Amino acid sequence: MTIENLVKVVPPPEAPEEAYLGPWEAIEADLGTVLPQDYKDFVRLYGCGDFMEFLGVHVPVSRSPYVQLQSEVRVICDDLRHDEDQPYPLWPAPGGLLPFGKTDFGDYLFWLPRGQPDDWGVVVWDRGMGEYEAFDCGLTDFLAGLATGDIEPKEFPEDMLPCDRLFAPYPPRRPD
Repeated sequence: MTIENLVKVVPPPEAPEEAYLGPWEAIEADLGTVLPQDYKDFVRLYGCGDFMEFLGVHVPVSRSPYVQLQSEVRVICDDLRHDEDQPYPLWPAPGGLLPFGKTDFGDYLFWLPRGQPDDWGVVVWDRGMGEYEAFDCGLTDFLAGLATGDIEPKEFPEDMLPCDRLFAPYPPRRPD
């Protein structure tokens, strides 16, 4: 799973907001796992922003705690830990779902950390139905599939496409 598929369908911004180039060691040590390379490439090339005007991927460093990866991992896992019908373990349990993003509708996006990080799948939790939907692809292939219409999570908006802005950096730069 590489970022090339996403770059072909959703060009990265010329000046990404809150792009992260590393170092990764402290973040991965805090989370207790190496992160997928396509995620590292995503935050380097795209930074923080809105994907298809409703979905955001958490970034390692941000002015906002609501999009900062490490803080959101803890908040989201704590939010779902009370669910007795949880079909998956949650981070920090071995193999537990590791959140990487969310939608404007309150849905959460997770990695399913099984096998090597570059082989992790994506799981979407729908806040409205409380159901999980698994996808056999990595983060950037999932986003590319959303942008092309090849991936359509059951509870995502039916009118996602066409979309005027497939990716918009956030927060917008302030004029100097």
